[in-house]
Amino acid sequence: MMECEAVYKEQIVPDYKDNPLIEALPPILSGDEVVDALSHNEGQHDGERQLDSQYRLHCVQRLFRYFQPLEQHVDIEGRFSRCIRQGYLHRNPLAANYAAALAQGHKAIVSGQNYEALGAFRPTAAGFTIIGLSGVGKTSAVSNILAMYPQVVTHSRYREMPLVLKQVTWLKLDCPHDGSVKGLCAEFFDALDRAAGTNYFEACRRSTIDILMIRMAQAARLHCLGVLVIDEIQHLNTAKGGGQEKMLNFFVTLVNTIGVPVVLIGTSRAMSVLQSEFRQARRGSGQGDLIWDRMKNDATWDIFVSSMWRNQWTRQSAPLTDAFKNVLYDESQGIIDIAVKLYAMVQIRAIALGKETFAPRDLHAVAVERLGLVKPMLDALRSGDRKKIDMYGDIAPVSMEDYYSAYSSALELNKAVPQKRNEMSLSEKAVLKLLELGVEPDRAKRLAGKVIATHLEARNVADVVRLAYRIYLSTPEPSAGDGHEPKDLRGIAGYTDIKAEGLIDTVEW
Repeated sequence: MMECEAVYKEQIVPDYKDNPLIEALPPILSGDEVVDALSHNEGQHDGERQLDSQYRLHCVQRLFRYFQPLEQHVDIEGRFSRCIRQGYLHRNPLAANYAAALAQGHKAIVSGQNYEALGAFRPTAAGFTIIGLSGVGKTSAVSNILAMYPQVVTHSRYREMPLVLKQVTWLKLDCPHDGSVKGLCAEFFDALDRAAGTNYFEACRRSTIDILMIRMAQAARLHCLGVLVIDEIQHLNTAKGGGQEKMLNFFVTLVNTIGVPVVLIGTSRAMSVLQSEFRQARRGSGQGDLIWDRMKNDATWDIFVSSMWRNQWTRQSAPLTDAFKNVLYDESQGIIDIAVKLYAMVQIRAIALGKETFAPRDLHAVAVERLGLVKPMLDALRSGDRKKIDMYGDIAPVSMEDYYSAYSSALELNKAVPQKRNEMSLSEKAVLKLLELGVEPDRAKRLAGKVIATHLEARNVADVVRLAYRIYLSTPEPSAGDGHEPKDLRGIAGYTDIKAEGLIDTVEW
């Protein structure tokens, strides 16, 4: 859900009472409730295995919506639940300091001051960082967890008091590829406009970086931003002219002066970005950093693969075995994105080539065929050598579109062969029946071919023979110097048997 009207809920935690921003949030969930809310695994529906190949290739796309909550997902949901609520503790819109803070921000904008002029604030939550290899599921996990919260909550009245406010519970941005502060501010205003229906982007497009940053801080205050999530933080490595330091300082300002928790997501390359000043700012939150490693080949891997195995569309079922689990782990090295794509690819290959099943060796064959770009990194992970792993950096994305294109062509070629064989078989049967009716071999072949090519409704032997023989009788080709009329069908041997088979049209021509 993206937007909803505020519905205030009674709070069990005393700290959260009498605060409309917190009372309008969804309830605090237990671990089991988080798993139920995040799970998405439609699996293979009844009868889908019997669909034609081209439809089943579309069904395979369902795999990319598959989401199996694991222990780290419950952990991350709890972190977001705590940091959003804790961040709202001292930002109650009913308190006098809310209006005072907005007035201070407006004064700073009008007077042309920079964001450092914003008054000091005692933060109650500072967010956290999630660092891990690309493909382990960081971004999809955070996106699914954020989707559990309405992004915008519209307030109008709270306990008979007027409260006109559009509360934005979260915003998620991608750090610009050039790591620029101006690019990040543009991303912020664009995301806020799309969520809240505002027009900040156009109004701020020509502003300086200092003005953009203070307007960004003011907008975050005005809309009571619950948490700011910034993905791909490793792009700050490319920032020039002190941009990296300036942006990190600004994150600290959001935490210290406004109280907005900031969650940073990045790959292992982002470790060098997290300078000591930003680390110090985060220590007060108690949330800590989350280093998200690839999955291990243990009970958690069994749960993940067993649940994913329901998504299978080959005609013949391939039962899950330890060999499948081990080969899939070895080829993906526990990286979720690669594991899911390998499982999809091996099905696409089996369906398109008409094999309609697959074995553990097929997973290896697909990996050899399609994972060439990521092989050096996977080999480094297999070795367990940290120096080799760091040397290769992040894992390159594995494209599915090229694979679909290649095997879609194979599917069309594979379908064309049996179709042609069916037509030849129909022609041959029709020729044999025409020969029994006394039609000369050459004419029988020509007539059968002509009918099949020009009468698309004639899809069985009886129809083809009836039409062909009608043409034969209406356009006789007697031999040279023959002078005889064509034979009357009723005078040939076996007429009664042929008529009984339904090959004779009794209507007068």
